[in-house]
Amino acid sequence: MNYLHTTLLFLHILLGAICLMLFWVPVASAKGSMLHNTAGKLYYQMMLLIAGSGVLMCLMVLYSPTMVYGQNPNWTVAQLERFISERRVFSFFLLQLSLLTWVTVRHAYGVLKVKAELAQLRVWSYQGPVWTLLVGSVALAIVGFAAGDLLSIIFSGVGAMTVIGILRYIRQPGLKPRQWIIEHFTSMIGTGIALYTAFFAAGGRRLLAEVLTGQWQLVSWIIAPVMGISAIMLFKRHFSRKFRVGN
Repeated sequence: MNYLHTTLLFLHILLGAICLMLFWVPVASAKGSMLHNTAGKLYYQMMLLIAGSGVLMCLMVLYSPTMVYGQNPNWTVAQLERFISERRVFSFFLLQLSLLTWVTVRHAYGVLKVKAELAQLRVWSYQGPVWTLLVGSVALAIVGFAAGDLLSIIFSGVGAMTVIGILRYIRQPGLKPRQWIIEHFTSMIGTGIALYTAFFAAGGRRLLAEVLTGQWQLVSWIIAPVMGISAIMLFKRHFSRKFRVGN
């Protein structure tokens, strides 16, 4: 199990590094161009692999942290139990982040594929993972409050708001003209938020470890969501005017 986890982790990091750069190609290229479409599809497929590998790794740790990470033979029973508990709690958090990424990138591609035909997104095969994310977000909030973990509480809210946004979109009676363009754009930005959150939290946290200590380590987790949400607010109005959404 350790070998499989290590292999998945290598794939996860490699694809993540590529997508950090690939994300900007469809953002910067002309919308509807061959470059935009090709880069966007490749990004979508790679992000599914990133999220999927993340889910598998987290499930493996939840099943048996010691089989994945091993254990110190000098640990007491109490130390071993604490290690197992901490790894499972953190892996559950990462599981939710991976599921959030998978649901968001799938929705970004889904609205692009069906455009105004929302009935195609109202089937349970599409909504099932969305509701799963909601259930997991509620569970993460409970775990966060019980453990006093602000990070879990914050991202449980992000997950719940994502679910509400997706369900409101697919269940509305009809779309405004070209409204699906904005939904696609904001969902893709959402996948970038998840991608850069993982980057700042993994790499940035180590780089800033001496500056951001204690609870300040939360900054490395929330910097990408804050920047991403700000970008959505700034550019959503711009693209609404550009593509005359609703006119």
